[in-house]
Parts: sequence; structure tokens; C-alpha cells
Amino acid sequence: MPKVSICIPTYKQATLLKKVLGSIAEQTFTDYELIISDDTPYNSIEAVLNEFNFGTQLNYIRHTPSLGSPANWNYALKQAKGEYIKIMHHDDYFTNPDSLDQFVTLLDSNPQASFGFSATKIDLLQLNIIRYHYCSFKQYNHIKNNPEDLFFSNVIGAPSATIIRNNLNILFDEQLKWLVDVDWYMRIIKQNNNLVYSSNPLICTIHGAEGQTTQEVITERDLQIREHVVVFSKNFTQHHKLNKYSLFFQILFNKFKVNSFQELDTIVTINKELVSFFETVFDKKDQFQFSKKVLYWAKKSSFKDIIFTLQTKLK
Repeated sequence: MPKVSICIPTYKQATLLKKVLGSIAEQTFTDYELIISDDTPYNSIEAVLNEFNFGTQLNYIRHTPSLGSPANWNYALKQAKGEYIKIMHHDDYFTNPDSLDQFVTLLDSNPQASFGFSATKIDLLQLNIIRYHYCSFKQYNHIKNNPEDLFFSNVIGAPSATIIRNNLNILFDEQLKWLVDVDWYMRIIKQNNNLVYSSNPLICTIHGAEGQTTQEVITERDLQIREHVVVFSKNFTQHHKLNKYSLFFQILFNKFKVNSFQELDTIVTINKELVSFFETVFDKKDQFQFSKKVLYWAKKSSFKDIIFTLQTKLK
């Protein structure tokens, strides 16, 4: 049994895949299997794989018809035989030859932990800018005890920045596309909040490449509304930070011009226990108070990296 299953769900973007495969080929830690779950409708991915010699470590599966995201992610996870699972999206790559070794050490050195993650280097292609995503000590401790607050700010980053134990048996929710990673993190941490973090940026994520899911869904009104409501519904309690959620949805609805509960109900079915909450959200959506609150929360950076802030979403 390999120590690590590196799972790469692919869809087109063969040039970017070559980058991640090159970073895998140079890793000093070599006790891994490489699972490529391919949704591409032609053989461009196979052509790239032929440029490398992963031998028996490679398990390549091409889907006809395509499974779609995140079903393709789940398929790759289900094939994993390793003790650990290391997801790598085809547009991300390891930053250093010892990145995989450092990921493995995170869990080897913390046997009670089921989930590890690292800082991320972010390549903003269109802006020709490199940024870094770090999780502060305060944020780390907060999400251990309040994983549902990842709803407001994804301090973990992309799935490529994570490593998990194979025995978790937690798959991605296939009804989601935008919040699919955040929802997955929440469920993992609620099952076992012993998580470990490396402040070294062990992976790089590329943003702005043509055809990326982020580019496709960031402005999809109904999808954004539906997924935020669905994930909120999963974590709803009568006493938990409802004022903050209320403000969040006021801002979200304002951005996408959802002006009434009736209009919201045509986008997503609202659970009975949440009807009064969302009716109150619309009742509070007064323009004067709304403006004051937005300025306050922007200053506090409470909803960092959310699609309706002034900064670029780093997914």
C-alpha cells in the first residue's frame, strides 16, 4: 500500500497539468500512487502523461461521458489506496521538491490529526502578481472550535493545500461548485478538530487561467445565492451568530439584486425553520442602515475574500 495517494481530477488545461506533474516528478518523497481522473473529452491529458515516466505508480482513468465537478474529484478519492490522500488540482503545483515530504510529516508527527494544510503561494496570471495566503495562529485556533465560520472566510485555501487521512471517508457534496471546498472542510473538522498547519507555502495555485471553475461561477447569480443558502442551512442553529449571517445575506442579496423573500424562494427552496430568518433579512435590508453596516464590516474585514468585497476572490 502506498503511503500517499496523489489525486488529480483533470479537465482540459493540459499545459497547466504538465506543471503539476513536473512538480510531482521532482518530489524527494516517492512512496505515492498517482491517480488521474480525467473528464477531458479528447486525449490531450494522455499526451501529457506520455511525457513522464510514473510507471506503475500511475492510475489513469478517462470518463466518457464526463462526470463533472466535483463528482470527478470524488471519483479520484474513491480510487485512493494510500494511508493519506493528497488532492492536487490540475492548475496547482508543489512549490518545492520537499513539499510532499512536509505534507506527510504533518500527519506522521501528529497521529491524532486527520487533516493538515499549508500556506499557499498564489499566482495571479492576469495581473502578473504573486501573493501568499497564510492562516494566522488566531484564525487556526478559531476554526478548530468554530469550523462553521469558514462560511465567512476560507482561511484554509484550496483543496490542493490540504492532506487527509484516507479513513475519513468524507466526500465532496456534489450539489455544490463554489462552496464545495468550504463545506468539505467544515464537515471534516466537525468530525475531528485535531488539525495541523504548516506556514510554509507548499503549493502554488494559479488564478486567471482560461476555463477555470472560479472564472465560470463567480458571477453566476442563482448559483451563488443557492449555494450560500444551502451551506448555511446545513450549519444553522437558533443561537449561532445569526446577526452576522443576517448581515452577510443582506450584502449578498444586495450585490445580486435579490429584493424579496418571494424572489429568493424562486432561486432556492427555503427550509421551514429558516423562513422567518430570511424574512427578517429582507425586513432589515434598509438602504441607510445597510450602507453603514457595509462600511463597518469592510473596515473590520470580517468577510475577507468573499465575492462581494472590493478585493479579488482567492479561491
